[in-house]
Amino acid sequence: MVNLFGEYHMRYEEFIKYKEYNDPENHLVHAYEDEEGNRFYVEPGFYDGLLGFKEKRAERFDEIMAEIDHTIKKNHKVIFTADFENPWISREGFIYREIFDITDPLRIFVEDKSRGSDYGD
Repeated sequence: MVNLFGEYHMRYEEFIKYKEYNDPENHLVHAYEDEEGNRFYVEPGFYDGLLGFKEKRAERFDEIMAEIDHTIKKNHKVIFTADFENPWISREGFIYREIFDITDPLRIFVEDKSRGSDYGD
């Protein structure tokens, strides 16, 4: 998909129900607006985490998307980021949410099997 600036912009199918928002100061992070005018951003790292849950916990993915929608409606201005201490963008009045801020309260977990070996001296 090509955005308004003629740049390639991968479509985030999970957010198709929202209107894409054109933020002239941001060309890297997907920006959206819901039907009530609430604005939010979805950074690539958050989206990667979301896709991990979609793959590994598909049976509960609708709950995750419902909680994202609830977070948007409750807070009105949200940046969904991989790391709130190092976000890609910063906007006045917005709150930051990581994927685990969404999934942990729902008690939806994915086991991390990437940890190092238990063997050693």
